[in-house]
Amino acid sequence: MINGTLWHEIHSRFKLKETKKSIARSLGLDVRTVRKILRQREPAPYRREGPEVTLLTPYEDHIRQRLPAVGWCAQSIFEELRPMGYSGGYATVRRFVQPLRQEAHREATVRFETEPGRQGQVDWGKCWTTIAARSVHVRLFVMTLGYSRRLFARATLDEKLPTFIGCHEAAFEHFGGIAHENLYDNPKTVVLSRNFEGSRIEWNPIFWDFSTYRGFKPRLCRPYRAQTKGKVESGVKYVKRFLRGKAFDSLDHLNECLMNWIMTVADERIHGTTHRKPSEMFLKEKGLLLDHRNRPPYVLQDRALRHVAKDCLVSFQTNRYSVPFRFVGQPVEVMREGEHVMLYHRGELIATHPRCEGRNRCITDRAHYAGIHHRTPLEVAAWRHPHPGFDMEVQVRDLGVYERLVEGGAR
Repeated sequence: MINGTLWHEIHSRFKLKETKKSIARSLGLDVRTVRKILRQREPAPYRREGPEVTLLTPYEDHIRQRLPAVGWCAQSIFEELRPMGYSGGYATVRRFVQPLRQEAHREATVRFETEPGRQGQVDWGKCWTTIAARSVHVRLFVMTLGYSRRLFARATLDEKLPTFIGCHEAAFEHFGGIAHENLYDNPKTVVLSRNFEGSRIEWNPIFWDFSTYRGFKPRLCRPYRAQTKGKVESGVKYVKRFLRGKAFDSLDHLNECLMNWIMTVADERIHGTTHRKPSEMFLKEKGLLLDHRNRPPYVLQDRALRHVAKDCLVSFQTNRYSVPFRFVGQPVEVMREGEHVMLYHRGELIATHPRCEGRNRCITDRAHYAGIHHRTPLEVAAWRHPHPGFDMEVQVRDLGVYERLVEGGAR
């Protein structure tokens, strides 16, 4: 390909009466090339040559689509291509995959900045520390305000829903207000299920009631994109560094030291991103937070989240209560209100029973079984076990599988 500079050089020499053969010899070109250039009125635009066609070319689109699913593994791709008719070698596949893998690992993440008072970010961290001369695995609740980067942290022994809500209340008190929205990484204490796009979200009804009571909007990270809440992720790492190598007399002593460190060190450092002190930036943010003192602290009532068993029964406080059979397998919220037990599904009241004072009893409503077998669990049990002394009311269902949901077990 003749570039523009060489084109002008050939035309300039020819205008000065230099022969075509002389131009070709001095520039190391074939005379036919010189003649061709002299016939052109202007330099030909540069044209990139088409991609080289190889044995792998017919499979390139398939490879690009499959690489994320197989973890960018060239060997896995090679094994998939052989049955598809690929006759080349593994080295060709590896050379094709390597730059794509490097590009994926270099994926840039855009940093989102929020206006004052707009957003808080919440996350849990875990670490080992020494308490009362024993090694203890503590959980670290961290809330970071998106604008000022001011943080609140508390060490706990679990991540259950009552603990989670209690940590929120302590954070609101610490900041003197509530951010208008808080961002979470899809824990079960916040969301029970969702699709990838976020168009269908089933919130934890108890946490949703708490957020509504406090007036803030919960938001969720996109699945597998936890870096969306990078501000609090950095805060968790920062708190872990404070705990490293330290020993405490008790959990209360740990939290006392942690709060002192937050007030004297974390709030007063020059932040690596904003290049200002969080305490100074918070002055602009404080007045824009929601007022948390216009209501008393949220009280976690006698309520629980349960899944309806196949026998249409829900366990609550050692007893079982029936719901309409169409809710089998669905999550329901059970709440004690005075002398009654109320059962809700997605905010709709679906059953009411008088609260049972005993233990290990079964409270049913015949109407809940209408249309399936016309017998209550007690009647079915008596029919299947006619021997004397059988009493369905003394059987106890294992609550372990349900407790993990209401107590917000591991995410």
